[in-house]
Amino acid sequence: MAAIKHRACLQLLGLSLVWVSVMPLTLLAIMLVVARPASALQTEFKPAPCWFTIPRDRDMTCGHLMVPENRTKQESPIIKLPVVVFEPDRVRHEPVVYLSGGPGQPARIENTEDIKEWWSFIDNGEWLRGRRLIVLDERGVGLSQPSLSCSEHYTAKVWGGIITKPSESIDFDVAQKREVAACRDGLLSRGIDLTAYNTSEIAADIHDLRIALNIDRWVLFGISYGTKVALQVLEDHPENIVAVVLDSTLPLDVDYVDQDAANFDAALKKLEKDCDTDNDCAGGAGKLSSLIGEIVEQLDAQPVLLRLRNEGQPTTFTRVSGDDFLELLFNQFYDRDSIEHLPQLIKSTADQDYGPLAQAVGFDGLDDESTTFADGMHLSVVCNDGIAPSASFTQFPLLDHWARDNFYSWACPLWPSGKQVKPHKSLAQNTVPVLLLSGDYDPATPSRWAEQIVKNTGHSQMVVFRGVGHDVIDTTECGGEVVSDFLANPGAKITSTCLGDMAGPAFSAPERDPAVLVSGSAPASMLKR
Repeated sequence: MAAIKHRACLQLLGLSLVWVSVMPLTLLAIMLVVARPASALQTEFKPAPCWFTIPRDRDMTCGHLMVPENRTKQESPIIKLPVVVFEPDRVRHEPVVYLSGGPGQPARIENTEDIKEWWSFIDNGEWLRGRRLIVLDERGVGLSQPSLSCSEHYTAKVWGGIITKPSESIDFDVAQKREVAACRDGLLSRGIDLTAYNTSEIAADIHDLRIALNIDRWVLFGISYGTKVALQVLEDHPENIVAVVLDSTLPLDVDYVDQDAANFDAALKKLEKDCDTDNDCAGGAGKLSSLIGEIVEQLDAQPVLLRLRNEGQPTTFTRVSGDDFLELLFNQFYDRDSIEHLPQLIKSTADQDYGPLAQAVGFDGLDDESTTFADGMHLSVVCNDGIAPSASFTQFPLLDHWARDNFYSWACPLWPSGKQVKPHKSLAQNTVPVLLLSGDYDPATPSRWAEQIVKNTGHSQMVVFRGVGHDVIDTTECGGEVVSDFLANPGAKITSTCLGDMAGPAFSAPERDPAVLVSGSAPASMLKR
């Protein structure tokens, strides 16, 4: 339940517990109660029957957190956030509240299958034994009311760059702008205050949830974008927090959009360094950076046409340019298995063998998240939290054009935004124990960000996991062991023995999927190596 997905409204600062099946979103009717003064509002938790079948021999509590949409206004509509509490057999420790990634990613508490996955997550996490686990759909996402989903305005092939026949010509940039504007207009027509959907309001919701549930002390667990929410809660409401666990950390004061080039460059250099020392990886094909540079130059001169045929689905096509290739590489760094296949993907593409590329593009475009992800919430948070002026990318010439071709640079000016967020307080005097988990290959929330937080936050420590990308807790069992050790004694230094067994990527070629085919001529300049 975590993951930063990159760029064109797909940059999830957050996906752990990656589930394969596509689960239809059951949207509830949007019901906003009559506005009343926010100052007089008592937020409350309203218990309700669970909207799914509770597994046998399990105890659960369901309900809705009622909060004002905009706490800065004298009068504000009340919004409704679904909450699920997973009850342990016996309570022995403080509860944990789970803060999902995104922004815009649902917590996946919608149906019985979702809940089974959560119970599996709990059963496999020693650190959750004897603790209540509290999960909610944050404002604007999932089953929350209102939902800021754009699914009725978005067309899958527009955002996936998909055409139905080679001769079809679509200006995807124009189509995307049209759909973003339609999403904005549709949400505004429903009376939704888009400026109220930001990190500060979400953090206030979390604080109100603890009070509404009558919880004295609890643990914050944030993953990806959820770490930013956790840090905001720690800054605004440090009282009653026993400990904080941050997995794949997004700092409060980092405008991550302008850091893509630096983060990507660091991940590519690490990949090349590890590949150079692995005989099974290098294989005499030359430096990965040189191959990538040649591929980008050639694909920019003449994009390659790929035919994608997935079993049971009509044949579709897509054109891959140099920027598209870089985008695909960036996204592959999220997952350890994909990292291990990256060198072969690069070499195959350089050799005009487009099977691995077509397979990666096909899987990347079949994301179950696309039907449930709240793109309107994503834009509201990113654009309201503020984006700094574009940084200089001259030190990353290979990534220059890719980094500047930025979805948010044109989408945020189309989106209503609130006032500039107030400066963040220093956490140097913080007394709440904080643990940061970081994958050394993470392209979205790099370890250097976690290092900065540790330097400037009292009572904090970080652990870097070798060969891991984004989302540590779901990638390696060692992540759960480290969290368990930390929560057993939050003031002690982590000494988990599993860290000594962590190793770099085991590079290999992925198995070929015969259902994914390729056609179309290669760029004339892409010569066989």
